[in-house]
Amino acid sequence: MDEGTQNMPEVTESTPGRSPRGARVSAARIVGVLLTIAMIAGAVGWVRFIHIVPVEGPDAYVDVRPEDTVTTLSQRVFALGMTSSPQALRWYWRLRHGGSLREGRYMLEGLSNMEALYRLLVSGSPLTARVTFPEGYTVHQVAARLQEQAGISADDFLKVARDDQGKLLEGRLFPDTYEFLYAGDAAEVVARMLGRFADVVPSDWAAQAAKRGLTGDQLLRVASIVEREAKYDADRPLVASVIFNRLAKKMLLQLDTTLGYVLPSHNGFYTYAELKYKSPYNTYLHAGLPPTPICNPGLASLNAAAHASASTYYYFLAKPDGHCVFARTYAEHARNIQLYLSGGH
Repeated sequence: MDEGTQNMPEVTESTPGRSPRGARVSAARIVGVLLTIAMIAGAVGWVRFIHIVPVEGPDAYVDVRPEDTVTTLSQRVFALGMTSSPQALRWYWRLRHGGSLREGRYMLEGLSNMEALYRLLVSGSPLTARVTFPEGYTVHQVAARLQEQAGISADDFLKVARDDQGKLLEGRLFPDTYEFLYAGDAAEVVARMLGRFADVVPSDWAAQAAKRGLTGDQLLRVASIVEREAKYDADRPLVASVIFNRLAKKMLLQLDTTLGYVLPSHNGFYTYAELKYKSPYNTYLHAGLPPTPICNPGLASLNAAAHASASTYYYFLAKPDGHCVFARTYAEHARNIQLYLSGGH
């Protein structure tokens, strides 16, 4: 060995890519790429999460009923094809710390993202329905119209339209025009109609009933019969007087309208056999008033029952033009039948 090189240190070349600093740089780049991918995936997922598919047309609505939860509502909008998951709205609701649901029907047209849907359900205006219930409707007829025009289940209504003994609130659901939340709470409808009845019933109702030896409910049965028997307000007080006169004489009322509450007629008429139909509502067989009102009377019929005219009539007949004609004796009544139901006027 050359003496000049004997004590020189040995020099070796480093292997590229193996330095600790280089390894750290490579790892950082990999982490950065993964984070970027994760951020992109998260952003894509979030966009997909908050996106909704707009719905249009007559079915572009969602009903929120009193018993609904955010979970059931989330599933409902998913079923409409609006959201990406049955839980999407529920998750978003939690993220936004949403409060309680408000019942009603909400129109969904024009909504394009989850925030718009959320704001509609939290602070938007639900649809309302304006419904008119004609005088003389029964509770079952009220229920059917409510379902048809206000989206409130007839079955739900019939469950709550009852008193403490479970009897239908026949006679006490005042016929009028109301505005309700569409697909709202049936109990709220009942409360509104009962409240309206309490507002309009004559103030001397109980006193007038007592003067005739009746309860308030019995007087209401009279009003309901007057409602179904008389077409014109001018006839109602005299129709009420006939009912009271017959009750006082313990005569059978013999009214088709009471039987009609449980047995449909044939264009207003019954066969002889049907007049023997066994029911407490058949006043051809059973003395006194029917066991309940037979409809929900209007104000004119309530007033007629409370303040019936004094008369000596015991019979009445509805003429073809709808006006009533009255008689004191059965012979007079028979002549009226012959005259007005045989082509007379």
